[in-house]
Amino acid sequence: QGRQTVLSVTNTSSVPVEREKLSHVFDRFYRTDNSRNSSTGGNGIGLSIAHAIVAAHGGKITASTDNGSNFRITVIM
Repeated sequence: QGRQTVLSVTNTSSVPVEREKLSHVFDRFYRTDNSRNSSTGGNGIGLSIAHAIVAAHGGKITASTDNGSNFRITVIM
């Protein structure tokens, strides 16, 4: 878009993502699904790493949802 590069990835979530939790998805070790833990897989650090990489390159990363089941990550560089 213009002089910026925009990457948007949408994933359908089996557990609805509440909008009030979106502000925390880039926090290290945060999981929106309370049933996920170290025994069920995932460490909760992927989006915090993505946030650090995008910030280091002067970009912006956001999380959004339209209806709770579609989870979207958008990166603008």
